[in-house]
Amino acid sequence: MKKTSIILLLLALCLSFNSCFLLPIGSPPSDLSDPGTSKTFEKAGITLTLTDKFSETVSEVGFAAYYTSDFCGVAVEKNLFTEVEGSAEQSNEEFIREFLASIGRSDIEPQERDGLWYYVKYNSNSHRCVYAYVYKGADAFYIVQYIMNIIDEVDLQNTIHEWAKATQVN
Repeated sequence: MKKTSIILLLLALCLSFNSCFLLPIGSPPSDLSDPGTSKTFEKAGITLTLTDKFSETVSEVGFAAYYTSDFCGVAVEKNLFTEVEGSAEQSNEEFIREFLASIGRSDIEPQERDGLWYYVKYNSNSHRCVYAYVYKGADAFYIVQYIMNIIDEVDLQNTIHEWAKATQVN
């Protein structure tokens, strides 16, 4: 269990430090009147349906997939079952709760909507928020983070949830 906690803590630090720098600090609200037309991206065993406003970007921190647009970033982390003992038997809810506990985030309560488990994290220093959805695949858990400016959250939260519902894993 100690090995699991260390791995999850390292993952969390990586995700929390790097996802906050995706968009310029102090950006004005994005023009979300035209979020683009539906476009599918497939990589590392996961298929995301976003829009043509997104492009794949090479991740400098080792994300399995990384996509950016003018109004949102998407980072995908793949956690192989072989890396975390006992994770193959966990549900999405158990995985997300253990993940949050391992990083000492008792202030964040996982949420369930339409059968999807996720959490929302705010960073007031960078004016960003992250909606992080968890998926269980055949050989791994995936954490898909949607990173945006807090000022755009109200306009994007339902769109992001629709993208999350369309996500498929192997």
